Amino acid sequence: MSSSVYYLSIVQQILTRYGMSSYVAFGNLGNLLTIAVFCQSEQRKNPCSYYLLSMTICNLICLNVGILPIIYSLDHIDISSKYQIVCKIQFYIRHAFFQIMRTYKVLACIDRYAICSINVRIRSFSKRKVAIYLIIGCALFWLTAVIFFGWARTIENGSCNIYNDIYSMIYTIYYMITAGILPPTLIIIFTLLAMKSLKQLRSRVQPIREDRENKQSINIVQKRDRDLINMVFIEVMFYVMSTMPFSIYLIYKMVTDDLIKSRERKQIESFINYILQSFIMYLNTALPFYIYISTSSSFRRELKRIFIKFYAFIMRKKIRYENNNSTRTMIIC
Repeated sequence: MSSSVYYLSIVQQILTRYGMSSYVAFGNLGNLLTIAVFCQSEQRKNPCSYYLLSMTICNLICLNVGILPIIYSLDHIDISSKYQIVCKIQFYIRHAFFQIMRTYKVLACIDRYAICSINVRIRSFSKRKVAIYLIIGCALFWLTAVIFFGWARTIENGSCNIYNDIYSMIYTIYYMITAGILPPTLIIIFTLLAMKSLKQLRSRVQPIREDRENKQSINIVQKRDRDLINMVFIEVMFYVMSTMPFSIYLIYKMVTDDLIKSRERKQIESFINYILQSFIMYLNTALPFYIYISTSSSFRRELKRIFIKFYAFIMRKKIRYENNNSTRTMIIC
């Protein structure tokens, strides 16, 4: 083994042991706090919160099902590369929930566009009943649709992958469309449409207006959606950064599969696959909480309320609510 390949192996072990372990720990903490925020009664009034809550649950599942076995295999046998049934089931679970998460991300963007649209029909999409139906329907669809790709996985030379040439080509095309092209494109389109709708809403608000109550409700909608749009833009950036490189790698792999490769080249390609498919792509499932807390003031307020409730529960104290200037303040008694 050449020195360069040896160093790549050492780097991979360090990234897995320290890098992945760190973002799994912080990712689990962040995802659990995000779930706690979106489970609050005030948040459940918003259909978009249902999509974000469901997306966070998918992130939690993908993060642990995908990364924990990799960390475990550092000091033990890799059970996904030893047992055929584990190889198939592990891929099925993580891939299904990745696809469900991507779909919820798109639906959340559509909901953000709908809620600030001036068109009544479009606005009717942003309802809790619609959100619940779509969440359940999308989950059932993807849990059924990806069964084939889980079944197609086999173990060869100690690696769990799709080795049938036809199945591999089908998977590459399918992945590029459903993960690398459609979700980012749809997210960007509906985010831009939401921004356009917000501008139209602002143009409808006149500087002098007798109906102050209606003006205040419009401003509240605008503030809420500005927070959500900021969250979407950063999510899109990280999503594209974490998904597109692997889609490009899949094209490269499909084109070069028939070539005779040296052992060193195979090791380098294996390292690139690890970085793109495991390290970077799974990092995307650990980031949402830190994106939300850095871009949304409303999310930070809800998180602060959770900590106050938790403190009051631990200290066995009561909480009193006071309404000041249309804001609700929590006071520990």
